[in-house]
Amino acid sequence: MTELENILKNEFPESSLILDREAMEPYSRDETPEKLVFYPDAVLRPENTEEIKKLLNLANSYKFPVIPRGAGTSRCGGPLPVRGGVVVSTERMKKIIDIDTKNMFVLLEPGVITGEINRTLKETGLFYPPDPASIDSCSIGGNVATNAGGPHCLKYGVTRNYVYGLDVFTPDGSELDLGGKVLKNTTGYSLLNLFIGSEGTLGIFTKILLRIIPEPVYKSLVLAIFNNLNQATEGAIELLRRGVIPDALEFIDRDCVMAKKSQESELPDLKVGNYLLIEIAGFSKEEIDRYLGALGDILENAEDILVADQPTQMEALWKFRRGISEAIDTENLIIPEDIVVPRTKVPEVIMLIKKIAKKRKTGIYTFGHIGDGNIHVDIVSTGDESIVEEILSIVADAGGKISGEHGIGWTKRKYLHYSRDKKEIELMRKLKKTFDPNNILNPDKLFI
Repeated sequence: MTELENILKNEFPESSLILDREAMEPYSRDETPEKLVFYPDAVLRPENTEEIKKLLNLANSYKFPVIPRGAGTSRCGGPLPVRGGVVVSTERMKKIIDIDTKNMFVLLEPGVITGEINRTLKETGLFYPPDPASIDSCSIGGNVATNAGGPHCLKYGVTRNYVYGLDVFTPDGSELDLGGKVLKNTTGYSLLNLFIGSEGTLGIFTKILLRIIPEPVYKSLVLAIFNNLNQATEGAIELLRRGVIPDALEFIDRDCVMAKKSQESELPDLKVGNYLLIEIAGFSKEEIDRYLGALGDILENAEDILVADQPTQMEALWKFRRGISEAIDTENLIIPEDIVVPRTKVPEVIMLIKKIAKKRKTGIYTFGHIGDGNIHVDIVSTGDESIVEEILSIVADAGGKISGEHGIGWTKRKYLHYSRDKKEIELMRKLKKTFDPNNILNPDKLFI
């Protein structure tokens, strides 16, 4: 038994600690398609905040890494223990502590699965809008750590727009209570926003306060199918130009559709093409009808337009969309990118990416949240990673960034300079050093 194992066994209950290598296997990986594997020295699954505080104090005394982990759905190696150390998993911290329907807030622990929030809120008439594709497997703590997005963020905003409070342990074991049930707050630097999207490098969340809002009563889901890729992307931009802001506006290219349909039996009659998936919602049927009329006029180049207004139909279409990444991952070794560009640049950028695929003789799948310019670009690897740099150069030239919602993690840190200049990166390094002088928390993430 190692010295670290002895230290941990003396300090933590057996129910919280995993030391067996086979049992640690699930914590050695995440959902990064490159199938990276890094084994930790131990896993701690705390049930209370005292165990987290104790672990951080020990880490600073003995100088071992601590790697916060939610549900492990990262696609860029964010929670991987690349230097070993102790993975601290919040999977057992999954209480929904309080639902305040009058002020419209919910207080919960970081291990709550994101989809469970709205299932719990169902009878209140309120909901939490951000909805990553992995909504039924990712945790809210991981969502906050990466500032996760999702299809409904076009109209409602991303995770950051709903986090109003955090209880956080900083790397030295100090506890911060940030924010609160106030809708305005101009009392100095926003430390709350600094922690949101920090990818487990600055602190470990123990409680999260989320704003919730009234849920629209009526919904319809429209599927527009285009033969021409450019007509599909231009159609999406034209909707927004004319002031039609749907709840969700998703794009799926023909290659993705074919990959998914080869595995999908629930929607066998759908034509193959380039898809726009458009959700409209409101508080009256008249509002929905106005949207439907506008959609038909604007998307006149569509080969077909289908309207689903029954819950089972809508769920089947959303299941199709949410399953795209999983379907593509089975094709070959995939390099996942989630670029974001000004949305008017999306058609041009996608066409340039497809030209790269042809030139490089490989597959590149494009899909995602076209309404806010966040497109997932999944590349079938040829072993030559210069293809990633070629794509990211196009993104930078278009005024975009290398990640819209997945974060940087381990796999993208070498590309950070495509989105942040030297001064910005240096300031981030200084922030990390200030919060974590011993480099305890999730080392080797975000930047090299």
